[in-house]
Amino acid sequence: MAHVFQMKTKPHGFQRYDEFIRDQVIGIGWPLIGNLNGISKDELRERLRNVYHYSGAKLGNALGAIWTFVHTMEQGDVVLVRHGAWLSIGIIGPYRYVKHLDNDIDGFCHQRSVEWKIINENVRLYNEKVHETLRSPGVVTKSKYPVHELQLGI
Repeated sequence: MAHVFQMKTKPHGFQRYDEFIRDQVIGIGWPLIGNLNGISKDELRERLRNVYHYSGAKLGNALGAIWTFVHTMEQGDVVLVRHGAWLSIGIIGPYRYVKHLDNDIDGFCHQRSVEWKIINENVRLYNEKVHETLRSPGVVTKSKYPVHELQLGI
């Protein structure tokens, strides 16, 4: 059964909602840590320590978000992205590393393709469980609710 994730739309500090929709893609920041296909959580932790000098809660939060995006999300899962009053809902494709965007200017090298099913619908049309999922402060968060309880209409 597919899982549902909410994602923020500002990888590496740049608002990319329109790009997410136009290019049928979602992504996270954290450039300069390389391709994350097949790496262990310990290796990811070391890369974050070495490149970003993270420790403590900051390290834990980044590690959790990145690991969720690369390894917990699976092809066929559902993603919710919100921009103000607008909500778009799509089906997630596989993780891909985009080498030419792995720099401090673009910062958009960790991506997944998305097949958008609903684009720019008013978020008020959705139930409280959707709103609760969207309120999560994390960059990438798995919803505690199954797809059918969210009544997404996809």
